[in-house]
Amino acid sequence: MSGSWDKKSGASSWDLPEGMDPMKVMQVASAYWNSCVLHAANRLDIFNLLSDGSKDLDTLTRETESDRRCLGALLSALVSIGFLDRDGDTFMNNEFTKTFLAQSSKFYQGGIVYMFENWYEAWGGLYDTVKTGKPSALMHKEYSDQETRDYMMGMHNRALSQSDVLTKLFDLSGKKQIMDVGCGPATFAIKFCEAYPGLKAVAMDREQNLQIAAEIVDQYNMQDTVKLLPGDYNTDSLNIGPGNDAMLLSSMTNQESPENIRALLQKCYDSMNKDGVILIQEQLLHADKKGPSLAALIGVNQIINTMAGSSYSTTEMEDILRDVGFVDVKSEQMEPPSPFIMVSGWKR
Repeated sequence: MSGSWDKKSGASSWDLPEGMDPMKVMQVASAYWNSCVLHAANRLDIFNLLSDGSKDLDTLTRETESDRRCLGALLSALVSIGFLDRDGDTFMNNEFTKTFLAQSSKFYQGGIVYMFENWYEAWGGLYDTVKTGKPSALMHKEYSDQETRDYMMGMHNRALSQSDVLTKLFDLSGKKQIMDVGCGPATFAIKFCEAYPGLKAVAMDREQNLQIAAEIVDQYNMQDTVKLLPGDYNTDSLNIGPGNDAMLLSSMTNQESPENIRALLQKCYDSMNKDGVILIQEQLLHADKKGPSLAALIGVNQIINTMAGSSYSTTEMEDILRDVGFVDVKSEQMEPPSPFIMVSGWKR
């Protein structure tokens, strides 16, 4: 029978090609199991409850007001995928979770977990999106205040881990103003101003996002250095410039159509001073569009959450910059821990 197992020879009649593992299909098909385990643990506050030390199952059941049997299964799964350690029925954070999932850590990434959990339902509509061309959700249009906070804090947590890489990539000494277009939590604007004394920033985004950004600016005592400017970069042309020595567009070009990107980059060019630099920090496909996988998957996230977004290649982004008028255009992979590619150009 086709696909049978020959017990006598101990060999499979499937004759699988060497090096190919059929379990990869199951691993990818069930990958959301792992993410759902992490989402549930994060919402139950497991990692923060364990931040002061180990606790047994009964204690965690009481503190999370959960079902003991079900919580036990969840904790076992967390141990198996490397997010907790255990000794019998006593559980504790490991070094990884102490570093990234406990709020007391300066490297805390829990906001990102909430952000991706909020996108879970929208991803379930991927099939219909591909068939109809219509997003199953609209980014920034349908978020509650809490979802907006989750998203902004997720972006802030991520930005903190890569801001050193970004601010050291280009020397902005002597520059007077940088504009962060679609700034989100304004973390990069803050960090650039910290790194370069005398530099001021204009951070532009929608009003709902800027409510969170204002809290972060206050936290860093940057109220006199980072100006928050409400607006929509696709429609509010007067809000972009003038007088910018540097422009930052981070994690937002792939939300837009090529036409919108071109129009936005033209606005940026027109707002910039001579010898100004534009910095596009983005998850981009390589020139051959064969990867990286994260950039490709972010492109899928854009079709789910936006009307015209997609994944773009370094070549496509460079071509638009040159068409607008920027020179000395180049792309480079940023250093770890940043997963981004930087595309830059100059106005001469």
